[in-house]
Amino acid sequence: MAKSGGAVATKKASPRPAPVKTYRPTGGSFVGVDIGTHAVKLVEVTGSGTNLKVTGLSRERTPEGLVVQGVIQDPKSMGQFIKQMIAKSGIRSRKAVVAVGGTAGMVVRVVEVPKMSAGELADTMKWQIEQYIPFAASDVEMAYQKIDDAVADADPAAQMEVLIAVAQRDMVSGHLEALKLAGLDVVTVDVEPLAIGRALLDLSKTGLKAKTTVVINIGASGTEVGIYRDGVLRFPRTIPLGGEAFTRAVADKLSLSLDAAEDEKVERGEVLLDLIEQAQEDIFGSSGDAADNGISSPWDVDISAPLPPSLFGDAAPAAPVEAAPVEEVNPFAVTPEPVVESPSIPEPVALTASEQRVRDVFMALLPVLGEFTMELRRSVDYFRSKYPTETVDHLLLCGGGANLRGFDAYLEKEIGLPASVADTFGSVNVTAKSIAGAQRTALSSAFAVAMGLAARDAVIGS
Repeated sequence: MAKSGGAVATKKASPRPAPVKTYRPTGGSFVGVDIGTHAVKLVEVTGSGTNLKVTGLSRERTPEGLVVQGVIQDPKSMGQFIKQMIAKSGIRSRKAVVAVGGTAGMVVRVVEVPKMSAGELADTMKWQIEQYIPFAASDVEMAYQKIDDAVADADPAAQMEVLIAVAQRDMVSGHLEALKLAGLDVVTVDVEPLAIGRALLDLSKTGLKAKTTVVINIGASGTEVGIYRDGVLRFPRTIPLGGEAFTRAVADKLSLSLDAAEDEKVERGEVLLDLIEQAQEDIFGSSGDAADNGISSPWDVDISAPLPPSLFGDAAPAAPVEAAPVEEVNPFAVTPEPVVESPSIPEPVALTASEQRVRDVFMALLPVLGEFTMELRRSVDYFRSKYPTETVDHLLLCGGGANLRGFDAYLEKEIGLPASVADTFGSVNVTAKSIAGAQRTALSSAFAVAMGLAARDAVIGS
């Protein structure tokens, strides 16, 4: 199988899905286009191998309402917007690779099927795809690829795993139309998890590709969790919590508008580990007491028998809890989601106004952090239960939400795995001048998808 570099969606629709093919790099120039709810990112790369260079960069805030759940609402306006970005950044290449994403019209899953020939697999994917997607199979773009596994392939009784990507045709056509109007020629439509793996694992010079890595792409409306083993995507899942959930928490707690809350989050948002540790001591008496009770954080849950993710990649439902008997049950009642309460934290002494504001922002973020951690731990534990002989090595954060100060250290402590924020450009030569210095460093993790798209030719060819 192609590693994380393999594309799983094509420009043209096909009534019969075909296995993905790989090609040799051309060494040309390509533009990766990442169209998000919060921001649009462009990366231009040239060359391949040790000669790979980033020659153009651009990032602009997405006009409000122009992208909803991954779908471009007005391709003409988006095309004009991207055209202006290209002109402003000095990007010259017109060969583009774009990603589609979002929970509304896109599904990326690893499914298990009985072992079969390539022809039988093609027929299976064609006729049974509806059981894997929440929309009509008659109006989609789909591609798939068998995942090579030496152990499973040698076991006659084992199932084989297949990576599938299915997108609604309207979503794909909207992206294609927008880029055409921007003056770009789309050579490939890809999906975000594969682009991220390409940028952060295939191009890595630190050995991450040889490890089992949990990549956490924190977007505006949701978080894509991808667990990669030896560079191959083995477990994708969506957590319905992203940067907007953190922003709303700040807005609600501090009575701010969403724009003002976003500014507060960016400027003052920080995970204050010392306050969390003090809360644990306040609840359990000491860190030793917490350990004796089998609880590593104020939000820990017992997931010794983790639930699998839902069919369409949404967050796994909470484990059932035995309820006290009631006299009457309303069969039409909707059970509300559990609320994660902030733990009691003693008031610090003699804080400056600035320090108090940082603390207030953190306290607003705390319940969402707890919920996010539980969902991430659930994903990691499910992977461990499915592959009990595998060792999970590292957490790697990317996306715009990864820049919350202290987030990586917090997750490292709570999940118990080494964690870091991705440096997308750490393994390549960057000559682009439009975004440079400290600004490029601060935005580096947000460019992971666009970088992986632009580097597709350099990694696997086109």
